[in-house]
Amino acid sequence: MSKPAKKNHRKLFTVGSDAPFQFTEAYKSLRTNLEFLSASGSCKTILITSSVPEEGKTNVAVNLAITLAASGKRVVLVDCDMRKSAISRYLRIPRSRTGLTNVITSHEENALASALIRMKDTGITVLPAGTTPPNPAELLASSTTEKIFKALQNAFDYVIVDTPPVSVVTDAAVLCRVADGVLLVVRPGVTTIQGAQLSKKNLEAVNAHILGVIMNGYNAKKTGRRDGYSYAYSYGYYDSKQETDE
Repeated sequence: MSKPAKKNHRKLFTVGSDAPFQFTEAYKSLRTNLEFLSASGSCKTILITSSVPEEGKTNVAVNLAITLAASGKRVVLVDCDMRKSAISRYLRIPRSRTGLTNVITSHEENALASALIRMKDTGITVLPAGTTPPNPAELLASSTTEKIFKALQNAFDYVIVDTPPVSVVTDAAVLCRVADGVLLVVRPGVTTIQGAQLSKKNLEAVNAHILGVIMNGYNAKKTGRRDGYSYAYSYGYYDSKQETDE
């Protein structure tokens, strides 16, 4: 009997001294654009979503949070992808760790403070997803969730929120009410025009403020830069073997 194939665990590719220059600069450009938006109005709670799995939304959420923290900002990364959490796996946080779902259902006053994890190596604070619930959308739509986000907004300069794909489940759309803006992640070879259009339609249906589209997995060397193309929203300048999450 042949041995079962080993599961391929993907690694998170993050900004840092060993990351390609273009990869890091792309996130710095995005940070600068977001800072301009913050200067002209409130833009501190940013929701990251995609159309379907495998587009790299969690990669974008983590790297954006790290890049913002590198400029001295107080940043909290909130894992709202309760159905298929990836942040805990990539940041090596035990999946059993108390998180957002536990805070929502808890009646303890210090539940939120106890659930927050300070990541010393990156300078960000993380609120894990917590125990997997049977009703994620209902929990996220609760008034308690709204209170939690208000508390986070008061304590941090930026609240970066990782959510499930907006065209698959309603979780991201439900959370738009607590977000100042939404970044939609797309990926060449994965995202279809129809999928992106449906995502835009779903977000607009809940009056979401769409800040822009992030192209993840874009290989500038392979395709060449097009005139007028903004590299600020072009994140995947790395070896195709360095796969990201969903």
